[in-house]
Amino acid sequence: MSLIRPGGLLVLVEGRWREAGESAAPYGAGGGTLPWHGGITARDLTVAVRPLVTDLRVEPLSAEDALWGGPVTDERYALIARV
Repeated sequence: MSLIRPGGLLVLVEGRWREAGESAAPYGAGGGTLPWHGGITARDLTVAVRPLVTDLRVEPLSAEDALWGGPVTDERYALIARV
């Protein structure tokens, strides 16, 4: 069973959060045990998702200061995929 219909769109806003020296504490209790708990690079997420989709692109978002309330230096992006 699929959660997205054929032809559906998957949009993930992801990144390597906190690479700029912020606390490495997990967001919630037990979060440190989850895969990719510190974020994931666009390259690694693309490798993981590509076999599951028909079309995939990555839009860099780190330079979009308005999205984050100011400049960021870590990697942030949107992965957009068609199933």
